[in-house]
Amino acid sequence: MKETLVQRTANYVWLALLMAFTLLPFAWLIDTTLKPDNEIFLSVPTWIVDNLTWEHYRWALGDAGLRLPRLLLNSIVACGATALITGAISCISGYGLARYKVPGVGLVVVLIVLAQMIQGPLIMIPWYKMAAAFSLLNTKAILVMIYGTLTIPVGVWIMSGFFRTIPTELEEAAAIDGAGKWRTLFTVIIPLALPGLVSIALYAFILGWNDYQYSLILTNSIEAKTVQVGIAELMESMGSTNWGGLLASGVIVILPIIVLFAFIQKYLIEGMTAGSVKG
Repeated sequence: MKETLVQRTANYVWLALLMAFTLLPFAWLIDTTLKPDNEIFLSVPTWIVDNLTWEHYRWALGDAGLRLPRLLLNSIVACGATALITGAISCISGYGLARYKVPGVGLVVVLIVLAQMIQGPLIMIPWYKMAAAFSLLNTKAILVMIYGTLTIPVGVWIMSGFFRTIPTELEEAAAIDGAGKWRTLFTVIIPLALPGLVSIALYAFILGWNDYQYSLILTNSIEAKTVQVGIAELMESMGSTNWGGLLASGVIVILPIIVLFAFIQKYLIEGMTAGSVKG
């Protein structure tokens, strides 16, 4: 018993140190945003905030600074649409791959995986020409389309494996009760696959949220460009960088992801572990 207690204590100590190491930069980030400029640039940095100020946050949210509300709205719309479309297509396509044995299904899976190898700069010029030809340059729609090509193949592949863990006997029982294929899918199968579906949607949202290269090349106005590009452009264009304002912008940009995780962490954990148990 004593050895078990020692091991448990050691585990907690190790986890505490790991969390402290991980969260220390974020704690310093928040601490710095609450200081005036003269305290930020002290020769000997300190955690203590002598003169609490919200000026950096007002700068980040106002027209004189980054205009974060508009950029955040652009990112949320583009990433939210990507998450919804990825979830819907991955669900239907993954179910088809898992349940219907048709000729060439193995080739389809291989092509889905190989599609992830042809991304980024390799297809940037074709994407730009297509966007220009269909008048989609400087729109959020083109970003949603590109993000979908990155997330849907992964989503279909993962959801097909997730659906295989759900017993087919459940569908047979629903058919005996008179339920059709679509009704069975939406009332029986999808509720069981919801953790995996939420995980895929979150993956799609975060991938779009972290994108920089596509938004940089395909958007150039405040109505379409995302928050990542806005922050980068501000750093490059300012003669004297407002570091306090930029750090406050970083805190604000992180908040949507934190809120999203807080609401769906239960489903995310279930989605990450459900595949390890058959049935």
